[in-house]
Amino acid sequence: MKETVIFKKSFYETKISNTHLIETVRSFIVQNKEKFTERSWDCNINTSKNKFKNILYEVEEFKYITENIEKEIKALLKLPFMITNSWINILNKNGYQEFHQHVVRGEKFKEGSGVLYFTQENSKIEFAYFPEQIIYNIKPEEGDIILFDSDLYHRVIDSKKERISLAFNFNY
Repeated sequence: MKETVIFKKSFYETKISNTHLIETVRSFIVQNKEKFTERSWDCNINTSKNKFKNILYEVEEFKYITENIEKEIKALLKLPFMITNSWINILNKNGYQEFHQHVVRGEKFKEGSGVLYFTQENSKIEFAYFPEQIIYNIKPEEGDIILFDSDLYHRVIDSKKERISLAFNFNY
């Protein structure tokens, strides 16, 4: 697992190398794309967030990918944790998402977030630490999982092609 530190904030990069698992979930998403048409944020991203509270535990096709994600979080934290919500994001060509955080105000636990990528040639994700304007870009690949503190600002740069990802939050 690779750690990158941004001014006392870190994000971690790891990978699910089982391409069959990635393909199984991607096939489910593509076959059900018309269900993920909600737009929850002020940007042009389609999401399952309003359809499922925690898609990782609500959809049978996600069972084994969930086990792999949990394994990666456990390897990072070495503490008990719980994935509290998860959702699919689909960005079409020229899709983007502005800077945001995943912090849930009032939580009594520490919060982490993550994203798993199901497509090749993804647009960059940009992490930022404000007000210092420290910015770091990465370009995730299919199967990559990025884990980070929920209060770390991040955004998605304009997509050249369709970009499918699974976002999730966890408490520990």
